[in-house]
Amino acid sequence: MKPLKTLYLLIGIGLLGFVLSHTDLDSVWSQLEKVGWGILVVLAVYKTVFILDTFAWQLTLPSTQPTRRWMYVLWKVRMVGAAFAKVMPFSSFGGAPIKGFVLKHHYGINYREGAASLILAESTHMISLVFFMTTGVLLILFASNLPESYHLFAIISLGIITFGIMLFIIVQRYKITSLTGSWLSRRKIGKRLEKVIHQIHDMDERLVQFYTRDKRHFFSASFLNLVGWYLDALEIYVIFYFLGHPITFIEAVILQTFVELVRAGTFFIPAGLGSQEAVFMIATEAITGQPILGIAAALIRRVREIVWMIWGFSIGLEYSQKPFDLAKVAQNDLN
Repeated sequence: MKPLKTLYLLIGIGLLGFVLSHTDLDSVWSQLEKVGWGILVVLAVYKTVFILDTFAWQLTLPSTQPTRRWMYVLWKVRMVGAAFAKVMPFSSFGGAPIKGFVLKHHYGINYREGAASLILAESTHMISLVFFMTTGVLLILFASNLPESYHLFAIISLGIITFGIMLFIIVQRYKITSLTGSWLSRRKIGKRLEKVIHQIHDMDERLVQFYTRDKRHFFSASFLNLVGWYLDALEIYVIFYFLGHPITFIEAVILQTFVELVRAGTFFIPAGLGSQEAVFMIATEAITGQPILGIAAALIRRVREIVWMIWGFSIGLEYSQKPFDLAKVAQNDLN
């Protein structure tokens, strides 16, 4: 895996280098200087998104309560996971093992519940993304003057992403993994994997229960994530406002849609390095005619990501210096 990680990183660095080599960096810097204290507004918008995501995640963890303490705990764990996810391939799933580890060893939430909650949180996140991107693609088709090639790219990309996400949900909802495990259990290899198969069955039951019996939590989590996607578009709107070149909120939704369509296709590149800058440059040029603005907007997002990463790693450092709560871990291992 290490050679692949290195390759993915080199792809991102190469793409970023290509974008910057075709950019007037002095003009970009002059644009960035206009933002000033506006970066604080950008950070405030993103913090709101993060809080909403934390609320959505809490709904998938039955052993927690919607109290201020648990919200703070889960927010800290998400901060650590997000920091690691940014420097690892495979997007948000890159930080999932870190979050599961911290939940178990510091808060006594066993791996089965933690893993199920992370899968469910990502599932509701992706379901809401489909709804958001559908809105964005409709705006691209009917409320923009973008070239036909952009229309075709948006439609095909949305179709592929939607198919992949729906397949992921179907595997959970209809316990495909458990059915595969049951089939294996009747084979010779199944005896060796008996414990693993049992854990798979347990996790699948947790997933199905969330989709069928906890529908209120499912819809609430999906709605909170959907609001978060529109706040991401608001962040773009705010960035362009402080750059001195305001765009409409519809244009911000279109830009965010293109960013997510490309990010989904380049999920293996750590932090979307290079791909985010490229899509901002191309899409912004199509909408405003000024690719420099797109590069500036992408770099402002990078600043926000760096601030968040430093914050997340600082919280992770605190966890690394705390002893494990062995009593909680032992109690949960009995459950």
